[in-house]
Amino acid sequence: MSRNVLVTGGCGFIGSHIVDALVKKKYKVTIFDLIKPKRRDVKFIKGSILNKSLVKSSLKNINYIFHLAAVSDINKVRNIPSSTIETNVLGTTNLLEACRKNKIKRFIFASSVYSYGSSGNLYTTSKTASELVIKNYNLLFGLNYTIFRYTTAYGPRNRGVDAVSIFVKRSLKNLNLIILGDGSQKRNYLYVKDLAEGSMIALKDKTKNKIVTLASKKNITILNLAKIILKLTKSKSKIIFKKKKKRFDDFTSNYNYNKSKKYLFGWKPKYNIKTGLTEYIGLS
Repeated sequence: MSRNVLVTGGCGFIGSHIVDALVKKKYKVTIFDLIKPKRRDVKFIKGSILNKSLVKSSLKNINYIFHLAAVSDINKVRNIPSSTIETNVLGTTNLLEACRKNKIKRFIFASSVYSYGSSGNLYTTSKTASELVIKNYNLLFGLNYTIFRYTTAYGPRNRGVDAVSIFVKRSLKNLNLIILGDGSQKRNYLYVKDLAEGSMIALKDKTKNKIVTLASKKNITILNLAKIILKLTKSKSKIIFKKKKKRFDDFTSNYNYNKSKKYLFGWKPKYNIKTGLTEYIGLS
């Protein structure tokens, strides 16, 4: 039975939770990353996805690949535009070429709901470009894929740069919560454990060559998110608006679980925003 899986970026926020889900399902996992993993029951290959020879050798005897290694911090992209394109697009192409030569059964790609719109500048461009390259490898070489368009993940092991983690950290310290803009911009927050569990459907035949969107049931404004966190943490923090500092290409989510029924393939989120935040706050 095909049980060998390579996870690029498997030591990152989302990647580490996908590794947990795979190990739980008894898959033999190899992590390909620049950072050493904390768990010891997986194989580790240290390297960059831009290293063609290492990528090719790493895929020997691998059946599936989850590709999450990428430049993903939108706030940093404008400072490293060339590196973003090189890593996200050319790095993905290196993996696809190695997958083709090693006859990988499924290429599973971590994309984003940003691909539904034009916000997110070069980050979004790199994701949509990668999606197109993946589809072309399927067309030209028959390489099967599953593309996940994830909504905004939150939870343990995050990078600490997203609104949820910043708000929680400051609330626990009774520091004011700073909102850029008027707080009306919406996000669809998905607890990372739900995201990882949902990602396992990529190993099923029915998701072959499909674009799958994983989302929670409701969108929420940044203002309401802040209010919920203040209530759950019983914080004395206040909400401060900096309307003039709103990001020029800020994203507002119009996508949720209810709109994606035909893409769910049996998966549904177990956590809502309050239960997910409660667990995350308890771990913080």
